[in-house]
Amino acid sequence: MTRPRPRPATSRSRATTVAGWSLVATGALHASLVAAGAIAQPPPGERAVRASMRAATTSVAGLERSFWQLFNGFSLAMALLLVGFGALNLLVVRHAPHLLHRTRALLWLDACVVLPLLVVSLLLFPPPPVLLLGLAAAAVGTALCRPDDRSAALPPASPAGP
Repeated sequence: MTRPRPRPATSRSRATTVAGWSLVATGALHASLVAAGAIAQPPPGERAVRASMRAATTSVAGLERSFWQLFNGFSLAMALLLVGFGALNLLVVRHAPHLLHRTRALLWLDACVVLPLLVVSLLLFPPPPVLLLGLAAAAVGTALCRPDDRSAALPPASPAGP
């Protein structure tokens, strides 16, 4: 059995790869900072805020949770979803590049996720996620503007005959 020759990367694939790695990096860095923050001793002012968040509870779907639990849970969930969404893009580039070239549906989905994330990031977050999500948004925009390269993106033909 012969292995198919690797196809050359197209500019749309390269841009999607940049977007994917930017999302993976954003999520991984965020998750590591959340983990480090859980271990490190916070400054006195932040200790008081955390204590207030732990003391304030709410019922979510019949379960009592503190605002501190919800804050950390949402934060880690966001980080994992960013890693997963970025990894999904990388898997498409690697194993199903024709999905990038026959349609722009994945790229439009990327844009619909990354652009609002960038806006939220600009309004509420510090520079690192702004820069990484800005890079991802620019890469998605670049990929959307690139023409189809169907010859490089079609899956290899199967051998004919019995």
